[in-house]
Amino acid sequence: MKKRNFFLEIYDEFVYCITWPRWVDLQVTTIVVSFFSIFLSLFLYGVDVFFIFFIKKLFSLK
Repeated sequence: MKKRNFFLEIYDEFVYCITWPRWVDLQVTTIVVSFFSIFLSLFLYGVDVFFIFFIKKLFSLK
């Protein structure tokens, strides 16, 4: 019987006590995270290309 009470309390806590974010807040957060992920990936790609170019010129590799 203790297990049943435990799971019922978990359900009550999950459904009635947790404050869920609004849909608009989730959309804004998703857009911000997506934008910065794309920006960071492009920035790191640019740094990688720059260092490859710099190392090739430094060591005169072709």
